[in-house]
Amino acid sequence: MRTIITVIALLMVASIVAACAPGAVPQNTPSGAPEARPAAAGQPAGKEAWQIQWERLLSEAKKERRLVLYSSSGSAVREPITQLFSEKFGLDLEWVSATTAQLEERIYRERRAGIYEADIYFSGSSGVQLAEVKALQPIDNILFLPEVLDKSAWWGGGLIFDDDEHTWAGILAYPVAPVFYNVNLVDPNDIKSYKDFLKPKWKKQIVLFNPRTGGGLSWVYNVSVVLGSVDYLRDLAKQEPIIVNDARQQVEWVAFGKYPVALGGRGENKAEFVRMGAPVKMAGAVEGDYLVSGAGGVGVFDRAPHPNAAKLFANWALSREGATLVSKVIGGQSARLDVPTDFLDPIMVRQPGVKYFNTITKEHTQKKDAFGAVALEIFGPLMK
Repeated sequence: MRTIITVIALLMVASIVAACAPGAVPQNTPSGAPEARPAAAGQPAGKEAWQIQWERLLSEAKKERRLVLYSSSGSAVREPITQLFSEKFGLDLEWVSATTAQLEERIYRERRAGIYEADIYFSGSSGVQLAEVKALQPIDNILFLPEVLDKSAWWGGGLIFDDDEHTWAGILAYPVAPVFYNVNLVDPNDIKSYKDFLKPKWKKQIVLFNPRTGGGLSWVYNVSVVLGSVDYLRDLAKQEPIIVNDARQQVEWVAFGKYPVALGGRGENKAEFVRMGAPVKMAGAVEGDYLVSGAGGVGVFDRAPHPNAAKLFANWALSREGATLVSKVIGGQSARLDVPTDFLDPIMVRQPGVKYFNTITKEHTQKKDAFGAVALEIFGPLMK
């Protein structure tokens, strides 16, 4: 079974890259210049200022030859992005993966020691520790592509930032699917509400991602906000959920039927198994939904060793082409309004008329990070 899933996964990577390859995207993206306009004085005929800037940037980036990217995403995201970006721009993309908490701690230590190895932070909201050491630089002067700066292209009327300094921009903004379950083991009518998981039948049957970090921390904090109390989390802890630190293992256990249901975790891992045809589905909750960026956000490190390559990646990732690929591999709707959604599970797409709790804000990030202490107090005895 694992061999079959591995083969299918490799085929999925190939299909995703092919679908997002140059030529598959309308020619208003960096893969091709838009319709030429009259040239300004001193400007090559048929080219606009941004096109000249883009060509110069690509030339300088190629001289740097590589890009170092820190990310909380695993191979399902790393492989297609690395393949397309490297083939498209001729740069080596070095990808350092770890959990959000591990990345923040690593960056914190590096900055305190005066080490500057990373160019791009490709993950969820940037977090308190990165702000403390001012690891990320404002990207207002880094972004210049017209399609990126076009406010009408974005949900909410502009780029989504999680801080006042604009050091991190969200590529995705999708409704979270808080529940992941095995269709052969679970009746969806039994898991419509968060409170359904407090029933005796679910004791020791739930796999919860580490509530101190990443998707686990986001889940416990957001649920406490939606329900208006942490009492639910205390009752959930009494159900003795199985807590894991490996997000892929969490969904593998559900896909293979070791456990029937999972809470929290990473959207791209869930979407990967859904795409592969595993007997699994994602589900929402009647109490309400909230919007997240998941691991779909980008920041540029201060003192990036490959500044031109970093600038290139940031603009590309927020373009229609880059955002389409990110949406495909993570499995959540883009914050860009011109990215299609036909390849997504409908539950990961914003629906008209539905009011969503937006978690992609500075205030939410600060409160979520501070909630880690509460999560440890509640779930600490279950962590091994």
